[in-house]
Amino acid sequence: MKLINKISKALAVVTVALLSFSCESDSENVVEKYPTIVEILDADPANFSILKAALVKTGLLNTFRNPGSYTVLAPKNSAFIAAGITEASIEATPTSGVSALRRILQYHVLTVGTLSADFPSNGYVNSFSPFGTSTSTSISLYTNKTNGVVINGGNTNGGATVLQADINASNGVIHVISHVLSIPKVHNLIIANPDLSSLVGVLTSAPQAAVLTDITTTATGASNALSRTVFAPTNAAFGSAAFLTGQSAANITKVLRFHIENNNRRASSSTVFVAAATPVVTTPLVINTQLTGPQQTISIAAGTVKIADITAANANITTINIQGSNGVAHIIDKVLQPTL
Repeated sequence: MKLINKISKALAVVTVALLSFSCESDSENVVEKYPTIVEILDADPANFSILKAALVKTGLLNTFRNPGSYTVLAPKNSAFIAAGITEASIEATPTSGVSALRRILQYHVLTVGTLSADFPSNGYVNSFSPFGTSTSTSISLYTNKTNGVVINGGNTNGGATVLQADINASNGVIHVISHVLSIPKVHNLIIANPDLSSLVGVLTSAPQAAVLTDITTTATGASNALSRTVFAPTNAAFGSAAFLTGQSAANITKVLRFHIENNNRRASSSTVFVAAATPVVTTPLVINTQLTGPQQTISIAAGTVKIADITAANANITTINIQGSNGVAHIIDKVLQPTL
C-alpha cells in the first residue's frame, strides 16, 4: 500500500507540473487580436461617426470589415464638419452624388497597409481613388515628413497633417488626419513638392496666369480633351537653365508651354516610357506640346525615359505618373529648351 501511495503521489506531482507548463506555454503564445477598421470606428463615434456614415452611404463599409491590408487616412468628425459634411448631409446625398462622395473617400485609402514610418519622406504614392472612369489608374498623393507627416502640402493646398499615426487594425492601419482631403488637380501635386518650388514660382507669377489656369482646368477622364501632361523640372534643373536669364515674359510662357501636352500621357515604367511592342518600336515618341511655331515637339527615345529638345543634352524623367484629377506630371532633371 505504501508503494501504491508513493506512486500515486508521484503521478500527482507530474500531472500538476505538466498542467503548469501547459498554462505557461499557452500564456506565452497568446497573439493579440486587433479589431477591424470598422470596429475601431464603431468604438469612437465621437470622432468617427461621420466617416462611418459616409462609408455606409457609399457602400464601402464592408470593404473595411473584411480581411485585407488597407491604410485609411481618417478625418475626425470636426474635420468633416469644417468641410461642410455632416451625417445629415450625407444621408441627404442624392443617388447622383454618391459616386463623387465615394471617390473622395477612396482618396483617403491606400491599398496597402502602411505605417507612418513607411510613408515616403518626400514622395508620391497611389490612392484607391480612380482617375475618371479608369479602373487601372489611381490619383496620386504626396507625403512630406520634414515636420510630422504632411499630406499634399497641408490644408492650404487641399491636404492635411497626420494627428495620430499607426492605429493598428486586423485589416490595416488608420492614421487620423486634420482635414478632409480634396482630390488634387495636377498643379496641386506639383505645389505640394518643395523640390518643384521654382516651377511653382514661375507658374504663379502674374505674366503666366493663363498657363496656370490651363493646368487647373477641370477634366473628367483619361480621354477628356482638357487633360494635361506636365513635364516638371526640379529646382536644380531651373538653377542650371542659363538660357532663361534675361528672357521676356512672353518667352517664359513659350518655355512653360513647351513642357505641357494636351493629353494624359502616362509612362509604362520608370525606365521605359513606352512599353515594348511587337514589332519592337525603334523610333522616338514624338509629342506635340502646347508651344506653336518652329519648335513645338519634344521626343522620347525608344526604350528610354530621356527627352530630347533642341540641345545636345537630354532630360531624364526621374519620377513618373504623378496622377491628378485633370492630368499627369512627370518630374524631369532639365528645363526643356525650345526655339525662342
